Amino acid sequence: MTIRAVIFDLGHTIWDIGSHPEALDAAYVAMRATLAEQLRRDDLPEAKAFQRAVRDVLFEASETYFTSGAEVEQPPSTLWIDRGCRALGIELDAALLREITPPLFATEINGLICGEGTVEALASLATDGYRLGCVTNTLAGTAAIRAMLRKHDLADLMGSVVVSADEGWRKPHRSLFEKAMRELAAAPRESVFVGDSPVHDIGGAKAAGMFAVLTRQYAARPYEGIDPQPDAVIDHVRELPRVIAMLDAEADAGQAR
Repeated sequence: MTIRAVIFDLGHTIWDIGSHPEALDAAYVAMRATLAEQLRRDDLPEAKAFQRAVRDVLFEASETYFTSGAEVEQPPSTLWIDRGCRALGIELDAALLREITPPLFATEINGLICGEGTVEALASLATDGYRLGCVTNTLAGTAAIRAMLRKHDLADLMGSVVVSADEGWRKPHRSLFEKAMRELAAAPRESVFVGDSPVHDIGGAKAAGMFAVLTRQYAARPYEGIDPQPDAVIDHVRELPRVIAMLDAEADAGQAR
């Protein structure tokens, strides 16, 4: 088979994530204003108190849930805001939680940094006829991820955008990889996944039957001794045409034997 689809992780693969604390501060100020208006209350905690409460909830979960390599379900992102608000003695209905949550997890859009040559490399792959997609673990919803892709002129290149926050599962769950391949009309052995995490990206893609390439462009994560191993390791996405040609050649040789 010939590789037809190239599917990417996003954070630390296509872009790095810089700090943008003022955007997060502003989002919580806006959230508090919305709550004050909707609840008709002038005695709410300050915006910083809401921010700290949600941060504490996420920090507590980070030592197990977010770092686990297990195939775990991902609850709606509203859960974390609900828990933070409840810690302050405030109970919100589901509709209001759905209204206030998305902006709180979309603030990194102005802190994303695409390395030199990255967008051009992806555009070149698309020009060469490869079908492109992405699968990302994130608390931001699909609308926010698409906005981030548009900001870097990548949205039109992506034939599939699979976001864990809206799927109910996080990588390495194979359903996310399978959805991307289905939307790109590509079989597993026609697909290569590119990501920075040996567990979530490489392990998940290999379990779904795909080729898997580990990138060290933004973060060099140790992978020695971790099973399964990547099919290739790159330092920049511009190396992918060479890697894809190698994988195709190895697949052809295997079929010939």
